[in-house]
This record gives sequence, C-alpha cells and structure tokens, in this order.
Amino acid sequence: MGFFSALRVAFAAILVNKGRSVLTSLGIVIGTGAVIAMVSAAGGARQKLDERLDNVGKNLILVRAGSRTQHGALADVKPLTNEEAAILRKQLKHLLQGVAEIQPTVRLASTRTHNCITMITGTSPDMRKVRAWQVDEGRFITEEDLKKQAAICVLGRTVRDKLFPGEASPIGQTVRVEHLALKVVGVLEPKGRSPIGGDQDDQIFVPLNTLQRKLAGEENLSQILTSVDSMDKLDKAKDEIIRILRDKRRVKAGQEDFDVSTVQEMAELAVIMTKTMQILIGVIAGISLIVGGIGIMNIMLVSVTERTREIGIRMAIGATPADVLTQFLIEAIMLSLVGGLLGITIGATSAVGLAWFAAWPVYVDYNMVALSFAISAGVGVFFGYYPALKASRLDPIEALRYE
Repeated sequence: MGFFSALRVAFAAILVNKGRSVLTSLGIVIGTGAVIAMVSAAGGARQKLDERLDNVGKNLILVRAGSRTQHGALADVKPLTNEEAAILRKQLKHLLQGVAEIQPTVRLASTRTHNCITMITGTSPDMRKVRAWQVDEGRFITEEDLKKQAAICVLGRTVRDKLFPGEASPIGQTVRVEHLALKVVGVLEPKGRSPIGGDQDDQIFVPLNTLQRKLAGEENLSQILTSVDSMDKLDKAKDEIIRILRDKRRVKAGQEDFDVSTVQEMAELAVIMTKTMQILIGVIAGISLIVGGIGIMNIMLVSVTERTREIGIRMAIGATPADVLTQFLIEAIMLSLVGGLLGITIGATSAVGLAWFAAWPVYVDYNMVALSFAISAGVGVFFGYYPALKASRLDPIEALRYE
C-alpha cells in the first residue's frame, strides 16, 4: 500500500467516527491552544511594558528617600535635600546627563473657565534632558527661572487639553494653583502612560524653588532623577551615587536611609516574570498534551480491536505488517495534527482577542506555532506507535476468524 493510499484510508477511518475523533483530539487542542494564547499574551504584555519603559527611559536612575524593606516598602525616611542633588550634579557631571530634583504635590489648577486636579511638579531645567521631554510649544524651565523663583509653568498635554480645550495655544495665559498665578511658557509633547499605568502628561512643571517657597512651604525633595547617555554606564553611575550619598549621610553599606534604583531593573523583572509565566504555561500545556496523547493511544487500541477482521482481510490480500503499521500510525498522527491545527487556530484567535481587550500589541511567536505543530505530530507518533505495532502483529488467520 502506498503512502497516499494509507493516508486516504486513515482519513476515511477518522471521518467514520467524527465525534469520537474530536473528543480524542481535545487534549491536544487544549494544550496547543493554551501555549499559543498564553505565550502571545505574555509577549504582548511585555511589548507594551517595554514601550512604556522606553517612554520613561531605561537609562533613568531614581533616588528616593527611605531604605527599601524586604517587602518593597520604604522605611526610615530621611528627606532628600537640594544640597545632595547639587553634590551629585557637581561630582558626577562627567558621568551623568543631568540631575533633576523632584517635588510633586497634587493641587487644584484652574483658569477662568476650567479647572482640574493634577500633579504640580517642582523641578529643575535638567528634567528635560534627564527624561527626554520634548517641547511642543514655547520653552521649558530655565536656570533664570530658578534664580528669579519665576511664577511660570510648563503644561503636560493632558492638563493642556483639560484647561484649554479647543484653544489654539495656551502660551502666555495664566493658570492659577491655589493662590499662585502661573504664566504658561510651554507645552510638552505627550509621553503616554508610565509602566504602572499613571498618565505622565497629567502634570504641570514649575521651577523647583517656586513650588518649595511659594506653594509647598518646605524645601525637601521626594526624588532625584538622573540618567546616563549609555546603558554601559548605568551600573557605574548607580554605584557612584550610592557611594556619594553614603559619605554625605555618614551611613555604612547595608544601613542606607535612601534607595537608588533604575528603570532597567524593572525591565529585567519583566523578563523574569515573562519567562516564569512561559515555564508555567509549558508545564500546563505539557500535561494537556500527555493527556491528549493517552487519549489517542486509548482510542487507537479500541480501533485496532474494532477493525481486527478488516486488518485480517488486508493482510490476506497482500498487505504487509509494515503497511498495517504505517496505516494506523498515520491515523494517530492525523488525529494529533488535526488537534494541533485546531489548537493553533483557537490559540491565535484568543491571542487577538486578549490583545484587543487589554489594549496591547498582537504578538504571535511563529517559532512557537511551528514548535507546537511539531510537538503535536510527535505526540501522535509516540502514543500511536504501540497500537499500530499491535495491529501489525496480528495473525491474519486469527484476525479473519475475529467477530
């Protein structure tokens, strides 16, 4: 019997019991579909996170007051100061792109016709370079603004749309934050969401000392931000910042009352989480494929028993044991491949649905699709071989007598 004849016979045998064939392939369908859907979900989520991390800047270093506990919270909070930021700026100017002080506060901002609750962020001119903010209209905060404690502000795109909807340009107009009237000198290009989902454009930037002395009434800092121009310098810059702050605060290693972290660490954590998820998915899918393979073996053994007389007739008219083995092995492989194709289709459809629902990019790993298809065929060969071998070893005379 030729290969194509065996393929035709196997296909006809599967179609005779459509319901049983579908149920037999169900484990393969579930396993393959789970792999495709979950790997795609993990890949799409990672791409979305990478996009947000790029918006923040993977070369960014964050210095915060307080030591980090084993649960991730900040304890022993001793505020950062303008002096510490100035020391970092002076001693590490050869290594850092800039040092931007941060003092945010949530306040009501208003114009004559509109108002909104937003973040008022006191900062320095280096913020533009450190965070790679692009100015869409006007200008950013300057050193002269700091010296004069100027009552000016730069709007994020979200705040601009809330306070000046439909207006051509807010430059030169006034935004009032409580008792303080601020002149709008610039509008920034949008950055989008942060990795934790916050709107980076929903804030108003003002000169740091203007906020500290005219609005907040204190000169402490909540954060110091800095960045490097090359990822190769990131670890060195972080170590130098820690060393300088230890010396300034007179604390020993392991007793720091400040925390220095990088956005790159968040990216590495995302990679670890993705790999962990993929391993768990692989285990679940592997169990489903084994269950599906056992189902295929079981149903093929039943099929051999049901078709014993047919096997005897084929062997009586010239079919060799190799022909019978090939026929039943092809039938098992086809059951497995049909399950694999259905699983890939369902998995890819689920991936598109998840991407639409979660608003992240559609990600389909074609290598994983090919691997899933190959594994499906492998399951058919592995679990179908024993029933096929059993069929090929039937005695033709005994098979013909079988009722």
